Amino acid sequence: MEPHFSIRRFVRDEDASLTVEMVLILPLLIWGFLTVYTIFDVFRARNLALKGNYAISDLMSRETASINTTYLNGVRSVFRYLTQGDNDTWVRVTQLYCNGDCGDADNRVLVLDWSRATNGVDTYESDDLDALNSVVPLLGFGERIVMVETSVDYVAPFIPPMLKTVSTENYESGWGFMKNNTFIDTVFTEPRFGPQLCWEYVNSCPARS
Repeated sequence: MEPHFSIRRFVRDEDASLTVEMVLILPLLIWGFLTVYTIFDVFRARNLALKGNYAISDLMSRETASINTTYLNGVRSVFRYLTQGDNDTWVRVTQLYCNGDCGDADNRVLVLDWSRATNGVDTYESDDLDALNSVVPLLGFGERIVMVETSVDYVAPFIPPMLKTVSTENYESGWGFMKNNTFIDTVFTEPRFGPQLCWEYVNSCPARS
């Protein structure tokens, strides 16, 4: 039989084995499903982290009484609940104001009222304001702003093997956002019902009642 007849018959042949086809295609289908699931879960967690920051920032911007460490730990508990975070979740709150050259983003004078954080995270000192100058938005003279920073760890439900890369010291290997990660967000909010957000015993602020 000539070769072209064998090739033609092979092309027209529709016989198959469902078992063999399933064995070949099932791993690819499972991999694709888990990959799509992980992609959606990453964006879900990223969205929760940012919205959680907005929620607690808005909460503190409406506060008219002084706040303290107990209050801040409670805010962290709220943020952790909203984001389904673990014990490493932390919140840092810093209040600043402009005291000169406020229209010049490069030469303005920022003053630190106070900075507090949970979980033993480092707080800002006056010497750190130069580094914050490029981050803090323009303020009017004497205008105060509250900077709320949050951090929550993300653990990917599944890292597709084909997307794994070299692992790091703190996180498992993965590709792009499809790996264990930490979402850190910064939100700036002005106090809504007063000139400043008071931390007890700072700037003549009374103790929290």
